[in-house]
Amino acid sequence: MVTLRYCVIFAVLSLVSTEETLQVETKQGTVEGSLSNNGLYYEFLGIRYAVPVKFRAPEDPPTFSGVYKADSREVLCPQFPAPDPLASPSDNEDCLVLNIYLPSQLQNTTLPVMVFLHGGGFGVGSGSSIFYGPQYLISHGVIVVTVNYRLNAYGFLNLGIKEAPGNAGLKDIRAALRWIKDNISNFFGDPDNVTVFGEGSGGLAAIYLTMSESTKGLFHRVISESGTPFAPQSFDVNPLNTAIKIAKTLGVNTKDPYDLYELYSESEVSRVEEAIGKQMNAQSVFLPTLEELFDDEEPFLLDTPFNILATGKVINPVPILIGLNTVEGLTSTLDYNTITSQMDRIKNEDYSALDQRSLKVPKEDSSELRDILKETYFVNTTTDEAVLGGIINLNTDFSYVGPMSLFNNLYTNSTGLPVYAYIFNYLGNRNLGRILTNSSLEATANRDDLFYIFELERLPLPMDEEDARMVTFMTMMWTNFAKFGSPTPETNNGEWVPYPHHLAIDLEPQYVSELTPERAYFWRSIYYKYGVEIPTD
Repeated sequence: MVTLRYCVIFAVLSLVSTEETLQVETKQGTVEGSLSNNGLYYEFLGIRYAVPVKFRAPEDPPTFSGVYKADSREVLCPQFPAPDPLASPSDNEDCLVLNIYLPSQLQNTTLPVMVFLHGGGFGVGSGSSIFYGPQYLISHGVIVVTVNYRLNAYGFLNLGIKEAPGNAGLKDIRAALRWIKDNISNFFGDPDNVTVFGEGSGGLAAIYLTMSESTKGLFHRVISESGTPFAPQSFDVNPLNTAIKIAKTLGVNTKDPYDLYELYSESEVSRVEEAIGKQMNAQSVFLPTLEELFDDEEPFLLDTPFNILATGKVINPVPILIGLNTVEGLTSTLDYNTITSQMDRIKNEDYSALDQRSLKVPKEDSSELRDILKETYFVNTTTDEAVLGGIINLNTDFSYVGPMSLFNNLYTNSTGLPVYAYIFNYLGNRNLGRILTNSSLEATANRDDLFYIFELERLPLPMDEEDARMVTFMTMMWTNFAKFGSPTPETNNGEWVPYPHHLAIDLEPQYVSELTPERAYFWRSIYYKYGVEIPTD
């Protein structure tokens, strides 16, 4: 067992007199932030870091005169209505903004910068302050930045033509990091100490930054909560097919990229979002993809994540802190349309419902693989509870446990840098996934760790003394990693040892074995045989 001691009192910088507003010069003009209601930090909300160009990399933001009052609390990129408290429907394409939070107790120092990328499967979500309140992190003396980036078709349409080359959402994040590098020193931030962290697809986007030539020098560490390559919701090897499928929902049957471009360009945003929202696994229809090279378009991703990791060609290797919850797949039950469809098909012995987007299985092998999955996860299909349990376990293994196990192994071997792996075990009042699923299982779900890092204004969560201890521990580990590259720079009170060790985060943290290693290796044996990113001769 490892003992990592921590106190319950939040670290607070020495207080100096504060004004109600603070003006800062940026390369575009002067922005004005305001003191938060609790007086702990200044918030600059809705600063434009780029101007979107439909389906392509964004352009630099324009300069302006006067003073821009940065108080736009709720800016969201286009997205469909989803059963998700961290999302809200929107048709606003002019959404490329970031929010900056800096301690109000500033004393002529530069602080580490933590840039947060929201989750939502690349389909929904926002960096808005109503979803991610920064006060617990700010109390440890860091600057927090949250970022909007384009989603679904508007962020990830790839038609293989220069008008829609793919990965616009990742290019938005790149533009935000360039803006931060150019301007954050004026907010007392250190441009040479930037940690990018995210949850779910946001954590995966942070990992993808290590794989792009175009992001060199923009960040120095990565934290990923429940985000990993190799999952069904991580990468699309057939983006044109995806665009064709949604076009059919829009009433157009064509395979021509230019006809598709015209359709997506000229259709109303709300109509496109409605079509996406009708799909199975709607939050992850459009995903990051492999790009072709075009003039006048700076690419983001020119090889598959597997090739980059397996060949030791990580372009921007940095230390990583990464982890997951024990039964991540619990929250898949919140996607009512998908889960009920899968359950009905499985109960009717249609096991094509088990097919995975991350696998490419030859027709002659499909029946055999489906039988293997049936025998592993669906021995009992006589009750809804048994079928639902099988789906939850399958999603946990194929979207999180197996892919993250492989990523940790490949990244460590490829880079030689520390990977601090964790499993979040704590059951408290702020475990959002358990709350949303009304789970009685003694297990943690997707997003259960997230609000021991952030405050959730939109759905205030209670906090007792044990929850406060967990908030302190989590934010101390995260900010230590951002400051020093290690969660435990001082080992007197215990040390978090990197992978292959795994730290179980609970009131008494301890080292544990990898989460369900036999299921991780089961997934890996299937992925190495059928994975869509695995090279074929």
